[in-house]
Amino acid sequence: MKSQWPIKKLKSLTVKIGSGITPRGGEKSYKRKGVPLIRSQNVLVNRLDLSDVVFIDDAQHDKMSGSKVKIGDVLLNITGASIGRSCVVPNSIIEANVNQHVCIIRLKSEIDPTYISTFLNSSFGQKQIWSFQGGGSREGLNYQQIGSFELLLPPLKEQKAIADLLSTWDEAIEKTERLIRAKEKSLSVFGRNLFNHHTKFDRKDWKSTKINTILFEHGDKSSGNEEVFSVSVHKGLVNQIKHLGRSFSATDTRNYNCVHYGDIVYTKSPTGDFPYGIVKQSRVEKDVIVSPLYGVFRPKTFELGVIIDFFFESSIRARNYLYPIVQKGAKNTINITNHTFISSKLLLPTDDTEQK
Repeated sequence: MKSQWPIKKLKSLTVKIGSGITPRGGEKSYKRKGVPLIRSQNVLVNRLDLSDVVFIDDAQHDKMSGSKVKIGDVLLNITGASIGRSCVVPNSIIEANVNQHVCIIRLKSEIDPTYISTFLNSSFGQKQIWSFQGGGSREGLNYQQIGSFELLLPPLKEQKAIADLLSTWDEAIEKTERLIRAKEKSLSVFGRNLFNHHTKFDRKDWKSTKINTILFEHGDKSSGNEEVFSVSVHKGLVNQIKHLGRSFSATDTRNYNCVHYGDIVYTKSPTGDFPYGIVKQSRVEKDVIVSPLYGVFRPKTFELGVIIDFFFESSIRARNYLYPIVQKGAKNTINITNHTFISSKLLLPTDDTEQK
């Protein structure tokens, strides 16, 4: 029973807490083959990734006796942006070392390493890791801090059962993520072929269409009852508080633009790979409001809205359309009117059935 599990400090469960060192000569000492040197970029959440591992020679390996890992060691990143990521050294590792950015947590025989690694990656472990960081950034962990982490410790049989269950979920998540990445890659290739004039895509019912003939600025404003939304590259229209953690809206939102289901929204602010703004179709089924700085347009049909959303999903296609019509200000501000945004042309299908 969980209520009967004792709370233990991590130090009491270990026979070793320590990290590695940088080999003499630094990166110049790395080899194309030899003994793997595990760095922080190799330690992912519940998984060791050796796709870009570097190597050291046998002589360096022998000198770095304190940084040699064993099967079942728990690895924890202790410096840099990836502080707190943890995984277990798998059975496939015969010999390896870690550098100074990775901590080795070697456990007593009655402790399951996957259970400990999962705890460190959990919100409970991460909260304790964050408690030792100053300000808003992660600075580093020392061995005393790591040893002071507290966790509930069930009997070994239950540790293994919990670890097995969570590992099964991790494998399912990883497979799903691989499938999503493959689907996204296929969709990206389809998009390039669809909108590239030079590919052999059947476009007999397509024509160069002025956007202002299919997008219309309806000008609807807030009624005072709608939620304030922002626009995200990956999530589309999303509640501002849920997306950004707090509201950035003005006290009086009566002049905010109302967005109906299916509307196209253009944000006129540089964001990552989209230096001229983001264009998204609202899939929010209720009316919401966005900043008056955003352009909001009703598409001629919902299907054309989907196609336009997909066109602007690509940062390259978005840049190619917006670059000729956007003026950049001295402070990287975007100067473009809603009228100008819909003034250019796109090659689009004209047949309703093909659009659908």
